[in-house]
Amino acid sequence: MRRSINNMVVVITGASSGIGRSLAQQLAGRGAKLVLAARRYDRLAMLNASLGGTHLCKVTDVSEPEDCVALIRATVETFGRVDTLICNAGYGLIRPILETDSDEILHIMKTNLIGTTECCRAAVSCMLAQPPRDNWQGQIVIVSSASARRGLPDFGAYTATKAAQLSIAEAMRVELRHTGMSVTTVHPITTTTEFFKTAIRLSGVRPPQRCGIESFQSAEAVASAIISAMEKPRPEVWPNRRARLLLGLAAFLPGIADSILARRRKRRSRRLVVPVEPVDSVI
Repeated sequence: MRRSINNMVVVITGASSGIGRSLAQQLAGRGAKLVLAARRYDRLAMLNASLGGTHLCKVTDVSEPEDCVALIRATVETFGRVDTLICNAGYGLIRPILETDSDEILHIMKTNLIGTTECCRAAVSCMLAQPPRDNWQGQIVIVSSASARRGLPDFGAYTATKAAQLSIAEAMRVELRHTGMSVTTVHPITTTTEFFKTAIRLSGVRPPQRCGIESFQSAEAVASAIISAMEKPRPEVWPNRRARLLLGLAAFLPGIADSILARRRKRRSRRLVVPVEPVDSVI
């Protein structure tokens, strides 16, 4: 059954930039009722104003479980239901695993993984209690990564969170199979956003220029692919089909994949950041 975007109540975490911002712009243009969540209220307010000022802005740090609960509560109080939750908030680190300390690993897990599960826990309980819309109780959309299928050198902590997001989504899809709920994961490749700018600041290193797949895609293209899967729910969204094929081959030939990634890593230097223009991208 096809879902209508018009009047759909959609919660977007990480809505202040990148894929989240593009989603908000496209969904608003099609009549969705949006809850825009991020840590930076000024950006949310500017985005909301550009969309007509009719949407709800909610300052949310998804690494704090109480913020996740408050986000869903505010959504229901304002719009009466939650039709789609898009778990998009997250960040990355550029650092070898053995140089990533336990506090850094714990914090990225709290944000990228626990933030996802806490938002899902709060949203699903509301979705299951509400009347169906277009014969669906609701949908969870988790913006994971192509790297969920293959750990990348120097991004190990980040890709671990993406793989974990995929695992919990696969489990939830089966657990919620007969409830009228849909669970969808999204697997972008390198996308034009603020990912590397943030990763540089947090890691203090120059970003690698390539991470195994030499393609780029726009945040707008990823958002369009997500919206298509909101209208007609499916388990996974791969905006770049070539990436899915290559990662499938890597799973069958892990030794060859290791060699390719090792050669590419050797060719790039990991110098401390000096004044350079950062690359705005996300994996």
